[in-house]
Amino acid sequence: MTTDTPPFPGAQKDPMLLIGMRSIELKEDGYFTLAPSQTVTYSAARPVHAMTLNAGDKLYRVFGGKNKAKAKGGFWASEPPAKDDTEGDWRATNAVEPAWNAGTHVAQLTVKEDCTLQTWFGEIESQPALTDDNKTIDGWWLVGGGQQYFCQFWTKEFDAAVTVETLGNTPWSTAKAAAPAMPAKEVAVVAKVGDLDTNVEAFAHIAALSHLADSLRAVASATDNEDEAAHMAEAANNMANTANVLLSEVDNDPIAVDLGIRSNLGLARYIDIDPAQPNAEAAIGALNAVIHNAAAINNRL
Repeated sequence: MTTDTPPFPGAQKDPMLLIGMRSIELKEDGYFTLAPSQTVTYSAARPVHAMTLNAGDKLYRVFGGKNKAKAKGGFWASEPPAKDDTEGDWRATNAVEPAWNAGTHVAQLTVKEDCTLQTWFGEIESQPALTDDNKTIDGWWLVGGGQQYFCQFWTKEFDAAVTVETLGNTPWSTAKAAAPAMPAKEVAVVAKVGDLDTNVEAFAHIAALSHLADSLRAVASATDNEDEAAHMAEAANNMANTANVLLSEVDNDPIAVDLGIRSNLGLARYIDIDPAQPNAEAAIGALNAVIHNAAAINNRL
């Protein structure tokens, strides 16, 4: 779909885009390694570097939506939204899709007394605009260019070093935080993975998405955490929907398929997998495989 009316706040038509980071590990002595699935959420226009936060330092995170982004997550900003900020301002500079995050609430992270927190800091890359079922909207983009901190929110070290609290609504929202709920039904991938020719790049990616959906459902079915289960089950449905969209376009519009795969670069912002949950290791591996495939497409375009 290509029109002159933005499909959602913050989307821009055919803008100048930032060059994304390659799918590589970033390392620095004394710091945790930034995984490729996290590195590709940064722009290559400015250096990405390790940074230590000290006691009393604060970061902010916009979150919200049924089974979408949660208060506790990987990506944070140095300031909360300003009183006169719009949803479009926030989505454009942070490249946050409505499919990932409703943007209704603000969380504050504070480093505890006598503690420090390791992060990686840099500029946010561009993302193609997506529909609610993760279909690429031709010609429309979220430019990015804001700044983000990545934290290992799932670790015991993170929990020991910080407090996370909800400050209230974003300036553009009056919505209440939604209680977690499992999806009404499970979405299936319409093709059997064994029937796909994985020597073809697009089919290999579709197979990876199908495997990711299955892995996320395994986490959802095994965890006792209701919020985690709902988030994983909804993410699994979104991955199955994405695979089905690619299948419907693979023979007709290879450019749209490339862009659709490229949009998966940002999945690490949306799918927060707690490694402490059962079956998490396999799900994280499946997520990294999808992002690696998307990075290969991105580096080719």
